[in-house]
Amino acid sequence: MKYHQPMVFKLIASVGQCGTNDPKDVEKIQTALIDAGYNVATGRNLAANGRCSVDTIEAIRWYQVLLSMSPSGLIQPVDTWFLKAISGAGNTLRNPHKAGTLTVREGQFTFDNEGVDYITAIDPFRQPLRMPYFSRVLHWPGGVSGVTLGRGYDMGSRSVGSILSTLRQAGLEEYKSVLCSKAAGFKGRQAFHFVQAYGQFVGEITHQQQVNLFEIIYPEYVKRSQHYYNKYLSYSSHKTSWDSLDIKIREVFVDIVYQGVDDIKLLVKAASSNNKENMVNLILNSHLYIKYEKNRNRVRFLR
Repeated sequence: MKYHQPMVFKLIASVGQCGTNDPKDVEKIQTALIDAGYNVATGRNLAANGRCSVDTIEAIRWYQVLLSMSPSGLIQPVDTWFLKAISGAGNTLRNPHKAGTLTVREGQFTFDNEGVDYITAIDPFRQPLRMPYFSRVLHWPGGVSGVTLGRGYDMGSRSVGSILSTLRQAGLEEYKSVLCSKAAGFKGRQAFHFVQAYGQFVGEITHQQQVNLFEIIYPEYVKRSQHYYNKYLSYSSHKTSWDSLDIKIREVFVDIVYQGVDDIKLLVKAASSNNKENMVNLILNSHLYIKYEKNRNRVRFLR
């Protein structure tokens, strides 16, 4: 299933301010900008008519700024980064992963709970919030969450530099990394509007990029979880060491830290007992944890 036809750009000559502006080239750029969501993002009404109007030049400048390029308003046939970015934004093809379940080195339980990777009849950028997230595009989980990519990479509390570094390490194309970095610090409705405006410009990441991204960030949460556990273990009558915890209890503990903690002292107390039923009771009696239980399935995993 596809939402846009794939496009491969090859301009004959320059388009934009003082460009050659061959009508066919101009129409290609106009169509690509529209398909990528320019009109939706800006509220403007760019037309694909082959005429290089002031509106067309302004649209080119707008996208150049988005990509942190000099806003010259002119695109040359050799501007491969711009052309690759704009063609990628307008090409939203979703192919199912054909090699079975996506697997990660650690944290499979959390990875599986943080999104879905299947074809639906709904454009991912028009997906109701009540539906599980198609995770290979920018999305907003709601509440005070930030702009999120992949299985839980929330950019709401991250800096521009850290986002760029992480996404480059995960193998994302440079233009996608640059665009995503502009979501640094956005939370709540700001994050929602960013996804609506720029989601299609970023487009999808690949299955492997999604796995890479998760494998980069998950160890951070394991370390954070172990730090919290050791810090608050003194408040518990149980003294089970982190490494001695039942593997499922430990995975659920990290999963809770990954998504959001209700009361860290109570979480450590339940986990340190090393009793799965104590963890189950903690989840069932927490308004926060039970709110997400339908999609996270922590109770079933523990039992």
